[in-house]
Amino acid sequence: MLATFVQVEPSLLERIRCDPSIAEKLFVPELPSFGFDADEMRTRILERGPQLLAATAEMNPQLREMIEGAVGRTTEALQRGEGGDALFELMQERLGPPPGGGRGTLTGAHDELSLDKAWHGVHYLLSGSPGPTATPLGQAVLGGTEIGEDFSGYGEARVLDPAQVAEISQALSAPDTERAVVERYDPARMSQLQIYPFGWEEEEDNRDWVLVSFRDLRGFYADAAASGRAIVTCLV
Repeated sequence: MLATFVQVEPSLLERIRCDPSIAEKLFVPELPSFGFDADEMRTRILERGPQLLAATAEMNPQLREMIEGAVGRTTEALQRGEGGDALFELMQERLGPPPGGGRGTLTGAHDELSLDKAWHGVHYLLSGSPGPTATPLGQAVLGGTEIGEDFSGYGEARVLDPAQVAEISQALSAPDTERAVVERYDPARMSQLQIYPFGWEEEEDNRDWVLVSFRDLRGFYADAAASGRAIVTCLV
């Protein structure tokens, strides 16, 4: 499990609230276009796509019903070259919008931070608890309002609005916070509490690793707060 954070403008945050599926696009990259020209692709699909799909249906009868339902044509119609437009539209839908434009592009998304596998250690050092807590420091890693579906298998994306980001940033930057983080680092205790990714006593540099991750998170929140941005985060 890796924790990723993305800064977003308030305007994009409102779009995500209206259409939570947009949040997934922040964490799951779109398929590359590999330089395909849409017009050329459409021409090729119209010329040979239906016949190739019909051949697949003939070779694998178990897929026949699925194929016919997806394009709204019988196998016999596909063999005659019908359904090319429907096939092209289906491919466009699956591939998503072209790079650089179209519905669903994420204008307003900015810097990204990954805490990699250090996220749970950072959370524990900030909050003193393995699970989420209501304090600003306890919200920095595992906080926010859940939104959308669990597309990663590790829980829904979570959003922190600009006011929450500013409050958390202030807490992270407080003079006593880093000292408390350093003092709380206890490999034996963290292993006992099963703080992910476990094995805190096995590597001598785990302390430096998690402290650098904390400082990265502090800087990330400070930058977002200074710009008046929200943060969307997810475990992937």
